[in-house]
Amino acid sequence: MFRYFIPILFLFSFSPFSYAQACKFDDVTFDSNFSGARLDSCNKLAKHQYHIGILPENEPVNPSPWFSFKLHSENAAEVTIKLTFNGNKPRYLPKISTDGIHWQGLAFNTTGQEMWLTVNTGNKPVWISAQEVINNQEYDIWLRGLKKQSPEISIETLGHSEKGREIKALVKQSAKNQEWLVILGRQHPPEVTGAMALFSFSESLLLDDSLRNPFFERFNLLLVPDLNPDGVEDGNWRHNANGVDLNRDWKKFTQIETRLVRDKMASIVKNGGKIVFAIDFHSTFHDVFYTMPEDHNLAPQPLMTDWLASLEAETNWIFRPVNKSASSPDKGIFKQYIADHYQVHGVTYEVGDNSNRQLIPYVAKQAAKSLVDNLLRLKPEAFYVTQK
Repeated sequence: MFRYFIPILFLFSFSPFSYAQACKFDDVTFDSNFSGARLDSCNKLAKHQYHIGILPENEPVNPSPWFSFKLHSENAAEVTIKLTFNGNKPRYLPKISTDGIHWQGLAFNTTGQEMWLTVNTGNKPVWISAQEVINNQEYDIWLRGLKKQSPEISIETLGHSEKGREIKALVKQSAKNQEWLVILGRQHPPEVTGAMALFSFSESLLLDDSLRNPFFERFNLLLVPDLNPDGVEDGNWRHNANGVDLNRDWKKFTQIETRLVRDKMASIVKNGGKIVFAIDFHSTFHDVFYTMPEDHNLAPQPLMTDWLASLEAETNWIFRPVNKSASSPDKGIFKQYIADHYQVHGVTYEVGDNSNRQLIPYVAKQAAKSLVDNLLRLKPEAFYVTQK
C-alpha cells in the first residue's frame, strides 16, 4: 500500500524488514516504491531541507548502508538532504540519475556519521542511490540476451528464494565434458561493482569466440549471478529475507539459497562431473582477490598465483592484482566450502566500491582470458589432490 506522511515521518513498525514507500512534504516527494529502493524515515528540517533515515534490514549487520530513493519536486528548487544510517558511517559515494539507468556521481559532504547532499530539482523525478541500481529484472534481461546470442545455453531455475523469487542458473555444458567452472554473484545486495565485473567476465567467456571455443571444448559452466534476489529487491545492506549473511552460511546451510547451489554442485558430481574452479563476485573498499592458501591441500596448488600473474601481464600492468590468502574454516564462506569440499581453488573476486567504471569491465575481460589460458594449460589430472 502506498503511504504518504506529512510533515514529519518516522517509521512505526516492529518489523526490521519494513520501510517507508513515500514521504510528501508540500511540493517535495521522496519515493522508494521501486525495485532495490531503501528509505526508512523522513522528516522536514526547514524549507527545502530534509532528513532521510536509513536502517539496516536487521542487526547485527556489516555496516554497508544502502540507500536508494526518488526525489520529485513540483517546482524547481535546491533541496538539501541529510542522510543518517542508524549510527553507522556512510560507505558509498552517492549517485544520481534522471532515468534510473544512467548514473553519475553526486557531490556530497560528511559530518561525523551524517552525509549531506544538495540536489537541484526540476519538475521531473531524479533517482538518488548509494550505487548504481542493478535489480533482479536486469538479471533476467541479461540472461535472456545471452540465451538469444548463444541458443545452446540453458537457463534453469534451481529453486526459489525465501520470498518465492526464482534462483536462476545459466548452464552451458557438453555431454563429453566433465570439468566445471562455477561462478556466483550477488550474495550481498549492495555490491554492484562485483555485479558489473561478473557481467563482463561472463560475457567474455560466453560470447568471445577466442575464449568460448577452446574453453567449452573442454569445460562446462554453472553461473548463478543473483543468489540473493530478495535482498536485492528490498535494498538490504547485506542479508537475505531471513536476515542471514549468505556468505556466512556455506557451512551450516540454514538458508534455501545456499542449499540450492550446494545441491546443484552435488548433482553435477553425482553425474560424473568434477568441480575444478569457483569464483564468487563481491565488492569491498578496494580491488582484491581473497584466495585460499596454496598449502591448503588444493589442486593444482599454483593456479591462483599463476592466474593473477597472467592477469597483471595481460593488462600491461595497468592493473596490479592484490592477492590476500586466508583459511577461515568456521565462517561459512563460499570459497572455503569449495576448497574444503572439492579440494580445488575458490576465489572471492572483490571489486572496489569506487573503482573506475571503465576499468572494471576491462579487468574482468582480461581476468576471463587469463583464467581460460591457465585452465587450458592444465591436464585433467591436475585438478585432483595427490595423496601423500
